[in-house]
Amino acid sequence: MQNLRKYVLFAFMAVFVASLAVAPGHAQSRLEANVPFDFVLGQTTMRADSYRIASDGSFVTLVDADGRARYSMYVPGSDAADSHNGAPYLVFTRYGTETFLSRIVFSTDRTFDLPRSSREKELAARLNSNERVAVSIGAAR
Repeated sequence: MQNLRKYVLFAFMAVFVASLAVAPGHAQSRLEANVPFDFVLGQTTMRADSYRIASDGSFVTLVDADGRARYSMYVPGSDAADSHNGAPYLVFTRYGTETFLSRIVFSTDRTFDLPRSSREKELAARLNSNERVAVSIGAAR
């Protein structure tokens, strides 16, 4: 039973790692954003940097300037987003000094709302105000 458990865990990890390597290479949408501040995505703190955002259906991957996949996730599509002069953009929500990526908008009909982490929920409940910040994204080079 223990060997079977190890085998299943190994197979799952191999498939997951392979999906991280394949997703950026076969993405339908590939955009680049220069984020001028640190932000939180899930449980990961991302540094101010240039990121490529790739999407293949409902699978979204952020790749840093060095070409390493920094974060990959399955995100079902959301309701239509407001137009930002027709350009794709990222939406961040700031609570005090902490900033969270909350939405990725490729187009008005291809929008991804990211799940809120427990830390973001805690800050939202404790603080009465938040600020929304939009960062434009363009075609990757």
